[in-house]
Amino acid sequence: MNRAENSDSIPIDLILEIFLRLPSKSVGRFHCVSKLWRSMLSCPYFKELYLTRSSTRPRLLFVVHSVGEEEEEEDKLHFYSSSQPQIPYDKSSLVVAADYHTTFPSERCSYASGLICFRGKGCSGEEAMTLICNPITGQYAELPKVIMYFRSTAFLGFDPIDKQFKILLEHFRYSSATHRHIILTLGVPKLGWRSDICCPKYYLYLSEGICISGVIYYLVRARYSKGVHEIVCFDVRYEEFKVIEAQCFYNHHQTLRLINYEGKLGGITGNLNDSGAIELRMWVLHDVEKQEWSEYVYTLPENDDIKLHDFTVAGMTTRGEFVLSMIDTFKPFYVFYFNPEKNALRSVEIQGFGEDVSSVEVFVDHVEDFNFLRRESS
Repeated sequence: MNRAENSDSIPIDLILEIFLRLPSKSVGRFHCVSKLWRSMLSCPYFKELYLTRSSTRPRLLFVVHSVGEEEEEEDKLHFYSSSQPQIPYDKSSLVVAADYHTTFPSERCSYASGLICFRGKGCSGEEAMTLICNPITGQYAELPKVIMYFRSTAFLGFDPIDKQFKILLEHFRYSSATHRHIILTLGVPKLGWRSDICCPKYYLYLSEGICISGVIYYLVRARYSKGVHEIVCFDVRYEEFKVIEAQCFYNHHQTLRLINYEGKLGGITGNLNDSGAIELRMWVLHDVEKQEWSEYVYTLPENDDIKLHDFTVAGMTTRGEFVLSMIDTFKPFYVFYFNPEKNALRSVEIQGFGEDVSSVEVFVDHVEDFNFLRRESS
């Protein structure tokens, strides 16, 4: 009996169940085994099943930045991922090997719901290509060119109701409120940038954006001469802006990281307290309409691997653990899991990034997904 006959004798449901337990990289390879397997693995039914199963085992996504050695050599973004291990509290450290996925030439990127948006070639004031990619599968799409400037920033958002991705681009920060941003809806027959949205006035954005439950948030300085800080909220579905006072972030914006805190917007930073211990200070937006913020302070337990100048906060997992990652890339490279309820800090050494690394950005709760641009329904 040959291999094809063996495969045909196994029930389809059992084959699908086996595939659902495999990492995405292995599933991708099995597309080449036969037409039957390619058909099974490409159908919307399997993609939704895999997405559902992957949601129960989220991963860390690593964006590893390497700088071109030659003058004309481009910077590159290398994408890796690893499991988010449930570390026993009687064990202080763990070693995990990261899985390599794909590489793209670029310098900066924006993340939302499993996809990455980044800028392609182009000098300031010239037309440049924006690309969107699935970092796990390597699928990508080139988007319509648009004039980019030095401070042009793309924010990627996902609408969970219509299951649609959109890119909000601040393409010229000093323009009027009606022309400051343009928007692109992905997964539609005719792609094109639109400027028919009324934008809020502010001087300068101060943070990377984050998309939570269909809303893009980012921190801005409201005026040039005064330290007035605000959070800009953009509803991806209705394409409407709202501005929230965020003066609590004054003096913290340089180290601030916006995070998803149990479905709410959080801003978190780290510093030393009076006794020399490391503190995490977090503000959570509990009520958008009333613009009510709550402040929380956590003191980290002693750990020889972590120093204040060595880490940044990557985010918070669905299990309620803060994930911290090293800022520098000296080996060994660590991420740290802090459980505030148990006041426990655990370190995980991540291996496999190679040698040519200038910086590493970490995204938490990344879900492996074979859908691209527009979520398919079964």
